[in-house]
Amino acid sequence: MSDDNGYRVILSEFKGGRLLAELPVSGLSYRSILNAPGSASFTVPLAAEPLAGLDWSLISPWRIIAHVQRGSRVLWGGPLLTWSVDLAAEEMTLDCVGLWEYYRRNMINLGYSTGTVPREQTTIARELIQTFADNPSPVAPGQPGYWGSNGPGALTFDPDLVSVARERTYPWYEWKSVGEAVEQLGAVIRGFDFRIDHDWDVDARVIRNRMRWLFPAGGQDTGIVLEHGTNCTVTTITSDGDRMCTETGVNGAGEGWSQLKSWWYNGQLETEDGRRIPRLAAVETNNSVVRVDTLTAQAERMTAVGAFPVIVPEVTLHPGGEYSAAELRVGHKIRVRARTANWPGIDAQYVIQEIATKVTSSGEETTLSLVPVSIFERVDDWVQGQLGLVA
Repeated sequence: MSDDNGYRVILSEFKGGRLLAELPVSGLSYRSILNAPGSASFTVPLAAEPLAGLDWSLISPWRIIAHVQRGSRVLWGGPLLTWSVDLAAEEMTLDCVGLWEYYRRNMINLGYSTGTVPREQTTIARELIQTFADNPSPVAPGQPGYWGSNGPGALTFDPDLVSVARERTYPWYEWKSVGEAVEQLGAVIRGFDFRIDHDWDVDARVIRNRMRWLFPAGGQDTGIVLEHGTNCTVTTITSDGDRMCTETGVNGAGEGWSQLKSWWYNGQLETEDGRRIPRLAAVETNNSVVRVDTLTAQAERMTAVGAFPVIVPEVTLHPGGEYSAAELRVGHKIRVRARTANWPGIDAQYVIQEIATKVTSSGEETTLSLVPVSIFERVDDWVQGQLGLVA
């Protein structure tokens, strides 16, 4: 497959990163998702000559990590989750999860707290990941000096940002998922997005997995314009009201009557002529939050996001066209234009939430899942008391 379209699938040890092999594949698909793991699947023809002499004991779930490379760029990476063999077709299928799934599968088992002094939010996120999931502890569990992790050491980090200081407490007895804690930490007003990028370290002969903090949430400007019929196909445009709400509640730390709570309400949306809707409620829980004003900010954000339906196009890139999966990343901000007869269409900016690519012997197809930039702008306007002016 690499001879036809430039794709390679490279296997490395999950713990340590040592290169193991390059797999011949007859088909592959991979999916990158902002603030989430994604997935990949590879079809391996077992009769392929490069497999002769391969140590098959290496092909074991969670022991290896696979990376997808196209040209000189590494586009995806994650550990093997399952494999299966079709004896009649003489093919093996490898199904992998995005690297972030590993961090969802670890827990804050010794507790963590910023205390009463707020700390930079990306510093909190990095310390949670390194301490409880990624950095290998020098001693065994139960021994003096054990710090709660026996991880693969798979991530390198961009410098911590200077964005927003926060207070957070994660009691050990809650066994909070590290991945869930980081995701919730970023999903508040003036929070952050994140993704994991992959790059070759040529001198060390390993692929580095780099944690990227994206602040503010709302996309990185690229200047890219996708126009229906020119460099992409907009297959559908959907107006989705699933997340609309007029009343929001958020639960924080504690239990029962002592649990911290906050609430927000958008009465304007229920009463204003021309757009009023009946009451819709939404509730979330974030047990790590120990300040009511942080819960209030989260409730405000939910209300701002839920003030309008989300208008989302489904976009497929043209094969061999101006843009491909190699030029785009989740978290990129792009403009999409599409029109048709007797309907005004769309001409708006979107943040790429998901990139899904499928490669077969007949060609390559890449689809984008998008989130309107207007969602993030509404949150800013809401905080400034200007949501009523937003179209």
